[in-house]
Amino acid sequence: AKPITRAAGYGKQRQIVNPAKPDEVVGTVHEAAAKQVATAVRIAVDAQPTWGKRPVAERAAILNRAADLYEANAAEFFALATREAGKSLADGVAEVREAVDFLRYYAAEAVNAEAGTEARGAIVCISPWNFPLAIFTGQIAAALVTGNSVIAKPAEQTPLIAFRAVEMLREAGVPEDIIQLLPGDGPSVGAPLTADPRIAGVCFTGSTEVAKLIEKQLAETAAPDAMLIAETGGLNAMIVDSTALPEQAVRDILASAFQSAGQRCSALRVLYVQKDVEKKMLEMLKGAMEALNVGNPWA
Repeated sequence: AKPITRAAGYGKQRQIVNPAKPDEVVGTVHEAAAKQVATAVRIAVDAQPTWGKRPVAERAAILNRAADLYEANAAEFFALATREAGKSLADGVAEVREAVDFLRYYAAEAVNAEAGTEARGAIVCISPWNFPLAIFTGQIAAALVTGNSVIAKPAEQTPLIAFRAVEMLREAGVPEDIIQLLPGDGPSVGAPLTADPRIAGVCFTGSTEVAKLIEKQLAETAAPDAMLIAETGGLNAMIVDSTALPEQAVRDILASAFQSAGQRCSALRVLYVQKDVEKKMLEMLKGAMEALNVGNPWA
């Protein structure tokens, strides 16, 4: 993987390893250099007006073509999701399906959007490693179909799957200057991107701490109408009372608490169980947890 942009230059090169098997190299990434950021923003700002004037139906059609390409290359995405991001086999399948759904959803919604809406400009999309294709795609699709240009910075742990996604978006018809990919870490790439006063907004998924830093940066340097869409942490609870079906409750608890190793904002974190069924529920949960297969998804 490498930066996808006309902005010249490369940063450091490093290997991407399988988190479930650290001695297995999945691929190599050339990260973006900090000096590329300003040029990439200029490219995005200059290109956006022409894209914004294209009929929304054309932009939506491009997203649908991208969805077709995602489906045609689902096996490759699945392999990257499990090997680069360490997802389980089931989560890998769900990752690809959700990414396709985002493309088709935003394509359909944009066509029916309120008439007279206008694009904002150049949008920075910063996505997480726990949904390296789905959230990455969702952020970009929403920005693109509404007429914005995008500079995408994927999580530094998962640049390979992001690289292939951008290649397919371009193959589907997104102009090269409208979607740019700048892989790299937060200090080298993310910070100068969010500090550039020319950007029109940031879509961010990650920690609350970083979201607050981005919010502060935008308040200091961005235009007054620049927007921040931040998806951060979650504290999610489930209540199980005596009317619940125990087997279904256990299945739902395990799925919510342990899919993605619990490393997602929607994961179950607090469980409330009625005293009358506490003993039975805990026994069933213990047995189900002992049967969980933890480790390399391919083992």
